[in-house]
Amino acid sequence: MSVNNDPYERAKDGSYLERDGEKTPGPTLEFLFNAASPIANRVKKHYVFVRRPRTPETGGRPVHPREADVADELVNAIEDRKGAPEVKLVWWDTGAPPTDHRELFLFTARALADIRRENPRADIVVNISPGTPAAQTVMLLALQARLAGDDVRAFHGTPRDKRRGPNDVVREVPWNLLAELAATPTEVDDAGTRPTEWSLDRARSPRLREVATLVNQYGGVPFPVLIMGARGTGKTEIARRLREGFREWTAQSLSKWDFHLNCAEFRGDANMLRSALFGHVKGAHSQALKDEAGLLEKAADDCVFLDEIHWMDPQAQGLLLVALQRNGSIRRIGGDKSIPAKFRLVAATNQPRNILREKLTPDFLDRVSDLVIELPELRDCREDLGDIWRSVVRRACEELVQRDPARAIGSGTGSGRVDDLVAEFQPHNAKVERAIGALRLAGNFRDLEKLARRLLVGGLAKGRFLSLKDELVRSELDRLRKEERIDAEQGAGPATSLVDELPTVARCEDYLREVRDARTVLPGPAAVDEWERRLLIAAHAVGGSGAKAAALLGMNARTFNAKMEKWDTATASTGTGRRRARSDFE
Repeated sequence: MSVNNDPYERAKDGSYLERDGEKTPGPTLEFLFNAASPIANRVKKHYVFVRRPRTPETGGRPVHPREADVADELVNAIEDRKGAPEVKLVWWDTGAPPTDHRELFLFTARALADIRRENPRADIVVNISPGTPAAQTVMLLALQARLAGDDVRAFHGTPRDKRRGPNDVVREVPWNLLAELAATPTEVDDAGTRPTEWSLDRARSPRLREVATLVNQYGGVPFPVLIMGARGTGKTEIARRLREGFREWTAQSLSKWDFHLNCAEFRGDANMLRSALFGHVKGAHSQALKDEAGLLEKAADDCVFLDEIHWMDPQAQGLLLVALQRNGSIRRIGGDKSIPAKFRLVAATNQPRNILREKLTPDFLDRVSDLVIELPELRDCREDLGDIWRSVVRRACEELVQRDPARAIGSGTGSGRVDDLVAEFQPHNAKVERAIGALRLAGNFRDLEKLARRLLVGGLAKGRFLSLKDELVRSELDRLRKEERIDAEQGAGPATSLVDELPTVARCEDYLREVRDARTVLPGPAAVDEWERRLLIAAHAVGGSGAKAAALLGMNARTFNAKMEKWDTATASTGTGRRRARSDFE
């Protein structure tokens, strides 16, 4: 609350100033009700922080001398407006002056935490304008400390004489200062000019929005996280985001992350995996030529990412379990000194839960799966496919320019050259997005990356200027469809039974997408009935009688005869085929 300007601008004695007979709204009314404010008439509940001294203070003004008086006036002014939100006063009962940063922070921290507890799923907006400079600084610190959570936006009112136009009433305040400090100068400079890329925070599909929520929730806690998902679903990217969140919460700047390891690298040598994780003393094994710290020891106060954790051997699981326990410790291979474990574990796997239960010991699996993030496949996130495709295209173009700047010629350098390459994709994006929406995308992001790179290669085949023709785009899309179909069919394994010769789920999906796109209908029950009819007729031909045919199929003879009679009747009614006598089936 602004004592000198709420609910309307005031003179030094506390009376309201008027312009042309009208009172001028102060920062709170502008924030809540000015049509140019991004949250105008959208707030459901408004909290007002009010200082209330424990002892009366002298030397005040004659009109509304107390902050409590101003608060009452502000509440009345808000409630008089159409569509006014519910108003709640949050009192700071204190003997401290309004510039006491410590007392002010303790009050603000508790108040924000209480508001978040009362509104666990709400989006919170904060008006930084009211209050002293000390109060504004403390509010930003409290937001950075995540005391109100992550779903928070902050705004600051623009003084009337500083406004650039009628819509310049409030401006958003970037309160995530640690993240800005961690960014490089180039990233900060380019942020306002680069096209917005797709990110998890911009996801529109329900499954990915759920993942984004979990990443934000799990980022700042020290407990292990298990990321589950098929190949190419972005497990490494999620691990990176969890690490960034952890560094922010622990007030550490972002640095190069070297503490990650793929357990599959060591599946042929369990000793080397344990040595890489826990370190070793000289002579512990044939390659231990000197004392060496392991990954877990080096990653003190940071996150360790272990990919394909299902390849970890049982002994390493046991040692890691000890390290993950409360007040856990690690010990170098061959050593006897206990070293405190100060890392946070982020693990990933592309295996389903039933396989994990076979590969990992129950105690270890329970411990590493305190928190689980399951990543959906891209075919379940159709709402985001277009944005993701355009983001993948930009990254592929950036990779080409970065690794081989002389390969493609454009009108600019650096980001300008990337923009030229991206622009060549623009006329074809709608076609590509429709096509990938009908694909299975078994490789998920990798399938899109493969397509983008192939188009780049094909478009640069005849020179240094990228040229994407319709024929090339159509050809690469057909190639991707064909590869998908082959992979899906081969994934069914050798046809050792009639069941193996049925169309795979992937083939059924492909066919049903074609049915959907053609706006027709597949008579599913008729297809199932036809398969049953062929099987029954073949069994009768081989068995020679109903009883023997039923035995071949593991069916009850009476059930077999009834089904055959149904098909026999259906055949007669259509006037096709051969009418069989009932005695044929007995």
